[in-house]
Amino acid sequence: MDLKITPLMKEIFNDQHKFKVVVGGRRFGKTMLGLMWLISGNLLEGQRLWYIMNTYRQGKMVAFPILKRILQSIPSATINESNLSCMVSGVEIAIKGSEDSSKLRGSHLNRVVLDEYAYMKPNVWEEVIYPMTTTDPDSEAMFIGTPDGFGNGFYDLFLKGQGNDPDWKSWQYTTLDGGWVEEEEINRAKRTMDERTFKQEFEASFESAQNRCAYNFDMKEHLKPTNGHTGQLFAGIDFNVSKMACVIGYEFTDGTVHYFDEICLKNSNTEEMARVLRQKYPDLIHIYPDPAGKNRSTTSNFSDHQILREFNFRIKARKKHPSHKDRLASLNRKLKDAEGNIKMTVDPKCNELIKDLDQCVRDRSGGIDKKDDARTHFLDACSYFLEYKFPVTISRAYSVQW
Repeated sequence: MDLKITPLMKEIFNDQHKFKVVVGGRRFGKTMLGLMWLISGNLLEGQRLWYIMNTYRQGKMVAFPILKRILQSIPSATINESNLSCMVSGVEIAIKGSEDSSKLRGSHLNRVVLDEYAYMKPNVWEEVIYPMTTTDPDSEAMFIGTPDGFGNGFYDLFLKGQGNDPDWKSWQYTTLDGGWVEEEEINRAKRTMDERTFKQEFEASFESAQNRCAYNFDMKEHLKPTNGHTGQLFAGIDFNVSKMACVIGYEFTDGTVHYFDEICLKNSNTEEMARVLRQKYPDLIHIYPDPAGKNRSTTSNFSDHQILREFNFRIKARKKHPSHKDRLASLNRKLKDAEGNIKMTVDPKCNELIKDLDQCVRDRSGGIDKKDDARTHFLDACSYFLEYKFPVTISRAYSVQW
């Protein structure tokens, strides 16, 4: 691990604004930047310096090892592994998680970093951390992270730092600007991600998509009549009593996918869906259902997956339920990747699927808004297959953060 201070770091370290906002692409070096800034300058006995990540586990796995590496050259540093803290000449340096904000309340803070602030609840800063900094007029805070659209406080703080507020300053850097990732790797990521996600994750761009789940879906580009059937037949299923949803498609050798049919059964059950599928498509083998179906059934003592197997279907599903964001990332990359390639089409007769792709929106966390019971079922059925077969290769794993 190279602990050098880059010219970009020096610019931020030397800036005199009280509150700093750094928007950086993935693997820009944000965690390293935040930790180096946290312990920079003249530190006084009795000061408290905190580095806050989304969860305590993330702090333990990512930030704390880097902090120990930074402090290893300081003989006076004492490290407490049990509570992720260090003492250097009477100064407390600690790693914290924001998942339970009540545990963060305390008397004072002199300097604090909030890492991946876009994914923290606003009350962490406004109601808990900020009041702790008001006891010291020289206290400082840094907010760092990758963008996540416009609907969160991170974007608001970035704009604040671009204005004339004497306490706030913000910067925006791409992954390449950080100097940790080769351009060849950036180009490789561009080929495996949809355009919007690439801009957000690697170019640190605040992207807007009118809050649609399938933000890359365009009826003019993606609605194509079915011509021939030379691909691998498959189906995706979302289990619901009120609306049992199934989409049927072809996967072709070049990685493109075409959804050409759908089945919607209201007030039904998995057995009836299996029977209809088997009668309509006797050659169908592979089904990609809701992973939760392995544990329960909509109406039977047997699980949904067991019922499907009784009809000689082969089940392809994750052991754990994939997140909404992972499924939507896979869906949108297939609709249009960062190089403009369209790898998914839909037959115009798939009315329910088209409505979901066009109308389903995201909730405040970036997942799928489930408030409308009439929608999202066919979006789910479609995306289970896509996430299983074509997962996004660049994850949000913090192991590659710095």
